[in-house]
Amino acid sequence: MTNPGDIERVATKVVPYYVVGVVDDEETDVPVDGESEEAVGPEETPVARRPRPRWVGFIAAALGFATLVLFIIAMIVSAGGDYPTGTALAYATIITSISAAITAVISLILGLQRRWAAFGLALAVLANPLIVLTVFRFFDR
Repeated sequence: MTNPGDIERVATKVVPYYVVGVVDDEETDVPVDGESEEAVGPEETPVARRPRPRWVGFIAAALGFATLVLFIIAMIVSAGGDYPTGTALAYATIITSISAAITAVISLILGLQRRWAAFGLALAVLANPLIVLTVFRFFDR
């Protein structure tokens, strides 16, 4: 075995002593039994983190707004008497609503622009034609 790795001082869990590894270029000071080494604090330079994407919550809000616009257009077209086109727009509204809800839930779980995601989720749920139909049927009784 040529070089098992550069291990300087690794605290073991079972035995309270330090294991000194093989270091080629520099000498290391091994603590003597009576000496205790001061604990070294965290490095002064902060760890660089990747920035989190902020656009996921905005996408959820945009899809929720698109759901509302499609729902209004589908209602106007259906009220005008063109039922096949209104039905197709309602199906597109349902698909957009489901995609907005999924995007918003993912954004809420991961913590990416939670306010925009909650707004998009509310729009997606309230403008879903199936939910609106269920509410109208509930209050029809």
